[in-house]
Amino acid sequence: MAIFAICPVCSKTIKIERQPKLSCPECDSQFGYAELQRKRLLIDERTERAELAAAKSFFRSGDFMNAQEHFKLALEANGNSYAAKYFVMLCDIYLHEAGDSEKYDVMSAVVDMIRRSLDVLARSNVAVADKLAFITAMLAETKIIITRRLSERDEQFNSDIDSYRKQTVSDLTKLLELFKIEREQIMSFAPEVSAVLNEILDCAIKVCYKAVQTVMIGDEIKTPNDSDYKNLLSLCNDLCFFGHSINPYFDSSPYSPDFSQNYEYNKSVLGRIKAFDENNKVNAKKNAIGDIDAYEKLLEECEKALKFTYLSCYRSMCSRQVARHAQLFFDGFDLVYRLLMPRVALLDGKRIEIRTSIFADISERCDMLTRFLVDAYELNPEAISTGLHEYYEKLYDIVSTYYVPEMDKLAKSKDRNNLYYQQLLSDCVCSCAPALKKYVDFSDETDKVRVKIVKICRSATEDFLLRAGITIDEIEQSNFYRPILQISNALVEEDNE
Repeated sequence: MAIFAICPVCSKTIKIERQPKLSCPECDSQFGYAELQRKRLLIDERTERAELAAAKSFFRSGDFMNAQEHFKLALEANGNSYAAKYFVMLCDIYLHEAGDSEKYDVMSAVVDMIRRSLDVLARSNVAVADKLAFITAMLAETKIIITRRLSERDEQFNSDIDSYRKQTVSDLTKLLELFKIEREQIMSFAPEVSAVLNEILDCAIKVCYKAVQTVMIGDEIKTPNDSDYKNLLSLCNDLCFFGHSINPYFDSSPYSPDFSQNYEYNKSVLGRIKAFDENNKVNAKKNAIGDIDAYEKLLEECEKALKFTYLSCYRSMCSRQVARHAQLFFDGFDLVYRLLMPRVALLDGKRIEIRTSIFADISERCDMLTRFLVDAYELNPEAISTGLHEYYEKLYDIVSTYYVPEMDKLAKSKDRNNLYYQQLLSDCVCSCAPALKKYVDFSDETDKVRVKIVKICRSATEDFLLRAGITIDEIEQSNFYRPILQISNALVEEDNE
């Protein structure tokens, strides 16, 4: 009478007769019946069936501890019982989840369970149809654990997003191992299997996009650090690669960052700026600002909105030249042009004070502006060029109206205050810097207004270097005035183009 056993050499399930000397039909190895008995490699089908039935009854009722014990007994009766192997490990996962063990690595346990169950399945020598049914059922069950693990961490996302990102990187790195399992072993070519794998991939990719997204929590902008950003980007690329390998029609284009929070914040800030401009209409005719303190506070919000927008555009996994970025780009232009503009403050309704940002901030904003201009140009070339020209027009009006006459007057004065003159020249030079190609490297066409600003910048730079009463050594040693030398070099490059 034929019985089933496990080959002591290749570990496959084989059918044998009760004979002293036996040969494995799979690997041709020789062994004896007594050896199988001694090593407990004979399969007790009756005990296996009975224990599986009892275990599944406990499992369905949610008694995972008792279920696990009976699955272990079934596995003892048949070391190649892939169902018993799978459920022993699944019960362990559910028991740890119920216990809320923080140290238990759910994702590693799930992937390890699938791998080891498939290894046992490969040794069991069951029919292809049975293999397919088991793999499909196993993945459908584990999909729930995986997606729950990835998706149900909103509380952590809202309270400790840095930990959320690190945990997401850790989980997805482990999950990738699932998709590295050999195609034949996991039968990913079967539609039933590929459908479940695609659902897991879909969830994983969405979590990648969520984890990498810049968000504002309270008053703080939270963006991934360099390490997390690179890891999430790499993981997303790997997941999309596996998506294509499983399904040739896989499409990654529908995945998109969630810019809604950024949109709303920009709308709020730009709305307050619009209201301020409405109240400042009379002064605006002179390019001046009445309530400068209120305006400076608005600019702080403007700075935060620009940072948020820039990080959303360049720390998210979204192509630059797509419509989803359009609103952010154009919000970015409104914000950066305003921050680059020098402020003409009306103090006590009469006195005028010209304020400009420190050059480090101007240079950084110029870099942002250049990226916005280049990447948004394909979306609306005419609007991009018009917006830049309008910025230069207003900048020229302010510089030519307020800086130039004052500089000319002081240049002719014999008893001029050198410190004030130096400050005025320096502010003028820095304010004009965005007109230089060194700082805003975007020249769709020749802009005559830009050329006029460059001319003023050159004149102010030369006056500072030659007539402001400060030596080159003093300039090099001054953190405040050192940018004049950088801008002077940029003017030389401008002339050489």
